[in-house]
Amino acid sequence: MSIGNAVKIDRAWKLALDRALTSVAKEFFEEEHPSGRIVHAGDVWKDSIPADPGEAVSAGVAQQHLHLSLEEDVTVSGKRAWIARSDGNRLADWISPRFGQGFTIQLFDQAGNQIFTTDPCNWVFDYKSGILFLENSHATATGFKITGYRYIGEKGVGGGAAAQNLQEVYDAGAKDAVVKLDAGGTISVKAADDTPLLTVEEGGRRVVLKDPLITGMAVKVETVDTEVKDNLLTLNKQASGQTPPADFNSGIEVDRGSDVSKPTLRWNNLTKKWQASFDEDAFFDLMVEGQQPAGITRKHVEQVITPTKTVVIANMMDKVNLPGAAVQIFEEGTGGVLEQVEAEVKWSSGWGTLTINFEENFAGYIVVTG
Repeated sequence: MSIGNAVKIDRAWKLALDRALTSVAKEFFEEEHPSGRIVHAGDVWKDSIPADPGEAVSAGVAQQHLHLSLEEDVTVSGKRAWIARSDGNRLADWISPRFGQGFTIQLFDQAGNQIFTTDPCNWVFDYKSGILFLENSHATATGFKITGYRYIGEKGVGGGAAAQNLQEVYDAGAKDAVVKLDAGGTISVKAADDTPLLTVEEGGRRVVLKDPLITGMAVKVETVDTEVKDNLLTLNKQASGQTPPADFNSGIEVDRGSDVSKPTLRWNNLTKKWQASFDEDAFFDLMVEGQQPAGITRKHVEQVITPTKTVVIANMMDKVNLPGAAVQIFEEGTGGVLEQVEAEVKWSSGWGTLTINFEENFAGYIVVTG
Protein backbone atom coordinates (compact mmCIF):
# COMPACT_ATOMS: atom_id res chain seq x y z
CA MET A 1 0.00 0.00 0.00
CA SER A 2 1.48 3.36 -1.02
CA ILE A 3 1.96 6.35 1.27
CA GLY A 4 -0.94 8.78 1.11
CA ASN A 5 -0.66 12.26 -0.32
CA ALA A 6 -1.49 13.83 3.04
CA VAL A 7 1.64 12.28 4.58
CA LYS A 8 3.78 13.21 1.58
CA ILE A 9 2.62 16.80 1.62
CA ASP A 10 2.90 17.17 5.40
CA ARG A 11 6.40 15.66 5.43
CA ALA A 12 7.62 17.91 2.62
CA TRP A 13 6.16 20.97 4.33
CA LYS A 14 7.78 20.19 7.65
CA LEU A 15 11.08 19.25 6.01
CA ALA A 16 11.21 22.70 4.43
CA LEU A 17 10.82 24.18 7.91
CA ASP A 18 13.46 21.85 9.40
CA ARG A 19 10.99 19.77 11.38
CA ALA A 20 10.82 15.95 11.43
CA LEU A 21 7.39 14.41 10.86
CA THR A 22 5.88 12.46 13.75
CA SER A 23 2.19 13.02 13.05
CA VAL A 24 0.10 14.67 10.32
CA ALA A 25 -2.19 15.84 13.11
CA LYS A 26 0.53 18.21 14.40
CA GLU A 27 1.28 21.68 13.10
CA PHE A 28 4.91 22.23 12.12
CA PHE A 29 5.57 24.28 15.27
CA GLU A 30 4.34 21.37 17.39
CA GLU A 31 6.99 19.03 16.03
CA GLU A 32 9.89 18.90 18.50
CA HIS A 33 12.69 17.35 16.46
CA PRO A 34 14.76 19.04 13.73
CA SER A 35 14.76 17.08 10.50
CA GLY A 36 18.40 17.64 9.55
CA ARG A 37 19.62 17.32 6.00
CA ILE A 38 22.45 15.69 4.09
CA VAL A 39 24.47 18.55 2.64
CA HIS A 40 27.66 19.14 0.70
CA ALA A 41 30.70 20.26 2.69
CA GLY A 42 30.64 23.59 0.85
CA ASP A 43 27.19 24.31 2.31
CA VAL A 44 28.21 23.62 5.90
CA TRP A 45 28.38 26.66 8.17
CA LYS A 46 31.69 26.38 10.05
CA ASP A 47 31.36 29.09 12.65
CA SER A 48 29.22 28.80 15.74
CA ILE A 49 26.39 31.34 15.88
CA PRO A 50 25.60 33.07 19.19
CA ALA A 51 21.90 33.12 20.09
CA ASP A 52 22.06 36.89 20.38
CA PRO A 53 22.05 38.49 16.90
CA GLY A 54 24.14 41.44 18.10
CA GLU A 55 26.86 39.09 19.33
CA ALA A 56 26.72 37.19 16.04
CA VAL A 57 27.28 40.43 14.11
CA SER A 58 30.17 41.41 16.42
CA ALA A 59 31.73 37.97 15.92
CA GLY A 60 31.70 38.50 12.15
CA VAL A 61 29.43 35.54 11.39
CA ALA A 62 26.19 37.45 10.72
CA GLN A 63 25.16 40.51 8.72
CA GLN A 64 22.00 42.46 9.51
CA HIS A 65 19.69 43.69 6.72
CA LEU A 66 17.16 46.37 7.62
CA HIS A 67 14.09 46.79 5.39
CA LEU A 68 15.73 45.12 2.41
CA SER A 69 13.47 45.53 -0.65
CA LEU A 70 12.62 42.22 -2.30
CA GLU A 71 12.55 41.73 -6.05
CA GLU A 72 9.41 40.24 -7.61
CA ASP A 73 9.71 36.92 -9.41
CA VAL A 74 7.72 37.81 -12.53
CA THR A 75 7.48 34.13 -13.53
CA VAL A 76 4.90 33.70 -10.74
CA SER A 77 1.48 35.29 -11.14
CA GLY A 78 -0.33 37.32 -8.54
CA LYS A 79 2.84 38.84 -6.99
CA ARG A 80 3.22 35.77 -4.81
CA ALA A 81 6.98 35.12 -5.13
CA TRP A 82 9.72 37.56 -4.11
CA ILE A 83 13.51 37.16 -4.04
CA ALA A 84 16.10 38.79 -1.76
CA ARG A 85 18.68 40.41 -4.05
CA SER A 86 21.32 43.13 -3.82
CA ASP A 87 23.21 44.55 -6.80
CA GLY A 88 21.82 41.72 -8.93
CA ASN A 89 23.05 38.97 -6.58
CA ARG A 90 20.62 36.72 -4.76
CA LEU A 91 21.08 36.87 -1.00
CA ALA A 92 20.82 33.40 0.53
CA ASP A 93 21.85 31.80 3.85
CA TRP A 94 19.49 33.70 6.12
CA ILE A 95 19.82 32.62 9.76
CA SER A 96 16.64 30.95 10.98
CA PRO A 97 15.06 31.21 14.47
CA ARG A 98 16.48 27.76 15.13
CA PHE A 99 19.59 29.65 16.30
CA GLY A 100 17.59 32.16 18.37
CA GLN A 101 14.22 33.88 18.15
CA GLY A 102 15.95 37.18 17.39
CA PHE A 103 16.84 35.86 13.94
CA THR A 104 13.18 35.51 12.86
CA ILE A 105 12.51 37.26 9.55
CA GLN A 106 10.18 40.28 9.77
CA LEU A 107 8.07 41.16 6.71
CA PHE A 108 6.91 44.69 5.83
CA ASP A 109 4.92 46.29 3.03
CA GLN A 110 6.29 49.18 1.01
CA ALA A 111 4.97 51.69 3.55
CA GLY A 112 6.89 49.98 6.37
CA ASN A 113 3.88 48.30 7.98
CA GLN A 114 4.74 44.91 9.44
CA ILE A 115 2.93 41.90 8.01
CA PHE A 116 2.64 39.14 10.59
CA THR A 117 2.46 35.40 9.88
CA THR A 118 -1.23 35.47 10.78
CA ASP A 119 -2.01 37.62 7.71
CA PRO A 120 -4.42 35.96 5.24
CA CYS A 121 -1.75 35.99 2.55
CA ASN A 122 -0.13 33.05 4.41
CA TRP A 123 3.46 34.00 3.66
CA VAL A 124 6.44 31.69 4.16
CA PHE A 125 10.10 32.67 3.92
CA ASP A 126 12.72 30.13 2.77
CA TYR A 127 15.77 30.99 4.92
CA LYS A 128 18.22 28.97 2.85
CA SER A 129 17.29 30.37 -0.58
CA GLY A 130 16.13 33.82 0.47
CA ILE A 131 12.74 33.50 -1.29
CA LEU A 132 9.40 34.78 0.02
CA PHE A 133 6.31 32.76 -0.98
CA LEU A 134 2.71 33.89 -0.53
CA GLU A 135 -0.04 31.30 -0.69
CA ASN A 136 -2.52 34.12 -1.41
CA SER A 137 -1.94 37.52 -2.92
CA HIS A 138 -1.70 40.29 -0.35
CA ALA A 139 -4.75 42.51 -0.21
CA THR A 140 -2.95 45.85 -0.60
CA ALA A 141 0.84 45.41 -0.76
CA THR A 142 2.51 45.84 -4.15
CA GLY A 143 6.04 45.23 -2.82
CA PHE A 144 7.73 43.82 0.24
CA LYS A 145 10.71 44.44 2.54
CA ILE A 146 12.38 42.17 5.07
CA THR A 147 14.54 42.62 8.14
CA GLY A 148 16.76 39.74 9.20
CA TYR A 149 20.29 38.34 9.43
CA ARG A 150 22.41 36.43 6.91
CA TYR A 151 25.22 34.05 7.72
CA ILE A 152 28.54 35.43 6.38
CA GLY A 153 31.00 33.22 8.26
CA GLU A 154 33.22 30.53 6.81
CA LYS A 155 31.88 27.42 5.11
CA GLY A 156 33.27 23.92 4.71
CA VAL A 157 34.39 21.13 7.01
CA GLY A 158 36.84 22.07 9.77
CA GLY A 159 37.43 24.81 12.32
CA GLY A 160 35.96 28.23 11.77
CA ALA A 161 36.77 31.77 12.81
CA ALA A 162 34.66 31.56 15.95
CA ALA A 163 35.79 29.26 18.75
CA GLN A 164 34.13 25.87 18.99
CA ASN A 165 33.36 24.08 22.23
CA LEU A 166 34.74 20.57 21.79
CA GLN A 167 33.28 18.44 24.56
CA GLU A 168 33.00 15.07 22.88
CA VAL A 169 35.55 12.41 21.97
CA TYR A 170 36.45 12.15 18.30
CA ASP A 171 37.17 8.60 17.22
CA ALA A 172 38.97 8.45 13.87
CA GLY A 173 38.67 4.66 13.78
CA ALA A 174 41.07 3.04 11.32
CA LYS A 175 41.58 6.31 9.43
CA ASP A 176 44.35 8.85 9.92
CA ALA A 177 43.16 11.99 11.73
CA VAL A 178 44.66 15.14 10.22
CA VAL A 179 44.31 18.79 11.23
CA LYS A 180 45.48 21.10 8.45
CA LEU A 181 46.09 24.79 9.01
CA ASP A 182 45.92 27.45 6.35
CA ALA A 183 48.92 29.75 5.87
CA GLY A 184 49.49 31.68 9.08
CA GLY A 185 46.85 29.67 10.96
CA THR A 186 47.03 28.87 14.67
CA ILE A 187 45.51 26.30 17.01
CA SER A 188 45.31 27.28 20.68
CA VAL A 189 44.35 25.29 23.77
CA LYS A 190 43.75 27.45 26.83
CA ALA A 191 42.98 26.91 30.50
CA ALA A 192 39.81 28.21 32.14
CA ASP A 193 41.62 31.49 32.94
CA ASP A 194 42.80 31.84 29.30
CA THR A 195 46.36 30.78 30.13
CA PRO A 196 47.83 29.31 26.89
CA LEU A 197 48.58 25.60 27.34
CA LEU A 198 49.25 24.55 23.74
CA THR A 199 49.79 26.64 20.64
CA VAL A 200 50.42 25.30 17.14
CA GLU A 201 51.70 27.96 14.73
CA GLU A 202 51.64 27.25 11.00
CA GLY A 203 53.67 30.35 10.15
CA GLY A 204 56.53 29.59 12.54
CA ARG A 205 56.24 25.83 12.04
CA ARG A 206 56.39 25.32 15.78
CA VAL A 207 54.48 24.00 18.78
CA VAL A 208 54.56 25.91 22.08
CA LEU A 209 53.80 24.00 25.29
CA LYS A 210 53.47 25.40 28.81
CA ASP A 211 55.04 23.30 31.58
CA PRO A 212 54.90 19.96 29.69
CA LEU A 213 55.08 16.69 31.61
CA ILE A 214 56.47 13.89 29.43
CA THR A 215 56.15 10.31 30.67
CA GLY A 216 57.16 6.96 29.24
CA MET A 217 60.37 5.04 28.69
CA ALA A 218 62.19 7.30 26.21
CA VAL A 219 62.09 10.78 24.68
CA LYS A 220 63.73 11.36 21.29
CA VAL A 221 64.66 14.85 20.04
CA GLU A 222 65.59 14.68 16.36
CA THR A 223 66.72 18.23 15.72
CA VAL A 224 69.91 19.75 14.33
CA ASP A 225 70.44 22.23 17.18
CA THR A 226 68.86 22.28 20.63
CA GLU A 227 68.79 25.56 22.52
CA VAL A 228 67.90 25.65 26.24
CA LYS A 229 67.16 28.98 27.93
CA ASP A 230 67.45 27.57 31.46
CA ASN A 231 70.75 28.23 33.22
CA LEU A 232 70.45 25.12 35.37
CA LEU A 233 69.54 21.59 34.27
CA THR A 234 68.62 19.00 36.90
CA LEU A 235 69.37 15.32 36.22
CA ASN A 236 68.11 12.32 38.16
CA LYS A 237 65.07 14.27 39.40
CA GLN A 238 62.82 11.89 41.27
CA ALA A 239 59.07 12.02 41.73
CA SER A 240 57.86 14.45 44.38
CA GLY A 241 58.77 13.25 47.86
CA GLN A 242 61.17 10.54 46.70
CA THR A 243 64.91 10.48 47.50
CA PRO A 244 67.43 9.27 44.86
CA PRO A 245 69.34 6.05 45.74
CA ALA A 246 72.72 6.57 47.42
CA ASP A 247 74.77 4.79 44.74
CA PHE A 248 73.37 6.38 41.56
CA ASN A 249 75.44 7.66 38.62
CA SER A 250 74.10 10.55 36.56
CA GLY A 251 75.57 12.50 33.66
CA ILE A 252 75.83 12.80 29.90
CA GLU A 253 77.32 10.61 27.19
CA VAL A 254 78.16 11.19 23.54
CA ASP A 255 76.95 8.66 20.96
CA ARG A 256 79.62 8.16 18.27
CA GLY A 257 77.96 5.27 16.47
CA SER A 258 76.98 1.67 17.18
CA ASP A 259 80.52 0.22 16.90
CA VAL A 260 82.46 2.70 19.02
CA SER A 261 82.50 3.63 22.69
CA LYS A 262 80.68 6.60 24.17
CA PRO A 263 82.69 9.32 25.94
CA THR A 264 80.93 9.98 29.24
CA LEU A 265 80.84 12.64 31.96
CA ARG A 266 79.06 11.58 35.13
CA TRP A 267 78.55 12.27 38.82
CA ASN A 268 79.37 9.26 41.02
CA ASN A 269 77.17 9.72 44.07
CA LEU A 270 78.86 6.86 45.93
CA THR A 271 82.31 8.50 45.82
CA LYS A 272 80.88 12.04 45.64
CA LYS A 273 83.10 12.88 42.65
CA TRP A 274 82.76 13.95 39.04
CA GLN A 275 84.21 11.35 36.70
CA ALA A 276 84.99 11.07 33.01
CA SER A 277 85.54 8.16 30.65
CA PHE A 278 86.69 7.88 27.07
CA ASP A 279 85.32 4.36 26.62
CA GLU A 280 82.26 4.32 28.98
CA ASP A 281 84.07 1.62 30.97
CA ALA A 282 87.18 2.97 32.73
CA PHE A 283 86.39 6.17 34.66
CA PHE A 284 88.86 8.57 36.29
CA ASP A 285 88.12 11.29 38.82
CA LEU A 286 88.18 14.88 37.56
CA MET A 287 90.52 17.43 39.10
CA VAL A 288 89.25 19.61 41.90
CA GLU A 289 90.68 23.13 42.21
CA GLY A 290 93.98 23.05 44.13
CA GLN A 291 94.43 19.30 43.56
CA GLN A 292 95.95 17.25 40.79
CA PRO A 293 95.57 13.57 39.91
CA ALA A 294 98.69 11.57 40.68
CA GLY A 295 101.22 11.16 37.88
CA ILE A 296 100.25 14.35 36.01
CA THR A 297 102.76 17.26 35.90
CA ARG A 298 101.79 20.90 35.58
CA LYS A 299 103.97 23.74 34.34
CA HIS A 300 103.78 27.48 34.93
CA VAL A 301 105.76 30.03 32.89
CA GLU A 302 106.09 33.56 34.30
CA GLN A 303 107.40 36.19 31.87
CA VAL A 304 109.18 39.19 33.39
CA ILE A 305 109.21 42.10 30.93
CA THR A 306 110.19 45.04 33.14
CA PRO A 307 113.70 44.53 34.60
CA THR A 308 113.58 44.03 38.39
CA LYS A 309 115.70 42.54 41.17
CA THR A 310 112.76 40.77 42.90
CA VAL A 311 109.99 38.65 41.34
CA VAL A 312 107.00 37.49 43.45
CA ILE A 313 104.60 34.85 42.07
CA ALA A 314 101.43 34.26 44.18
CA ASN A 315 98.85 31.43 44.23
CA MET A 316 101.38 28.78 43.24
CA MET A 317 99.13 26.01 44.60
CA ASP A 318 96.77 26.73 41.69
CA LYS A 319 99.58 26.65 39.13
CA VAL A 320 101.70 23.54 39.85
CA ASN A 321 101.77 20.49 42.10
CA LEU A 322 103.39 21.31 45.46
CA PRO A 323 105.62 20.67 47.26
CA GLY A 324 108.56 19.48 45.20
CA ALA A 325 108.29 21.80 42.18
CA ALA A 326 111.42 22.66 40.20
CA VAL A 327 112.34 26.28 39.33
CA GLN A 328 114.32 27.24 36.24
CA ILE A 329 115.30 30.81 35.31
CA PHE A 330 116.15 31.98 31.80
CA GLU A 331 117.20 35.36 30.45
CA GLU A 332 117.49 36.33 26.84
CA GLY A 333 121.08 36.40 25.66
CA THR A 334 122.84 37.44 22.47
CA GLY A 335 120.96 36.57 19.29
CA GLY A 336 117.73 35.75 21.15
CA VAL A 337 119.14 32.62 22.80
CA LEU A 338 117.75 31.84 26.27
CA GLU A 339 120.47 31.33 28.88
CA GLN A 340 119.81 29.74 32.27
CA VAL A 341 120.87 31.84 35.25
CA GLU A 342 121.00 31.42 39.03
CA ALA A 343 119.08 33.36 41.66
CA GLU A 344 117.86 33.09 45.26
CA VAL A 345 114.62 31.10 45.41
CA LYS A 346 112.33 31.31 48.45
CA TRP A 347 108.98 29.63 49.13
CA SER A 348 106.44 30.80 51.69
CA SER A 349 105.59 28.44 54.55
CA GLY A 350 102.35 27.31 52.87
CA TRP A 351 103.93 26.93 49.41
CA GLY A 352 101.54 29.55 48.10
CA THR A 353 104.06 32.25 47.16
CA LEU A 354 107.37 32.00 45.29
CA THR A 355 109.92 34.82 45.69
CA ILE A 356 113.07 35.09 43.54
CA ASN A 357 115.84 37.61 44.34
CA PHE A 358 118.42 38.67 41.73
CA GLU A 359 121.76 40.50 42.22
CA GLU A 360 121.06 42.61 39.15
CA ASN A 361 117.92 43.66 37.32
CA PHE A 362 116.34 40.65 35.61
CA ALA A 363 114.10 40.30 32.55
CA GLY A 364 113.21 36.92 31.09
CA TYR A 365 111.29 33.75 31.93
CA ILE A 366 110.75 31.77 35.14
CA VAL A 367 109.61 28.17 34.59
CA VAL A 368 108.06 26.25 37.50
CA THR A 369 107.33 22.51 36.99
CA GLY A 370 105.68 20.20 39.48
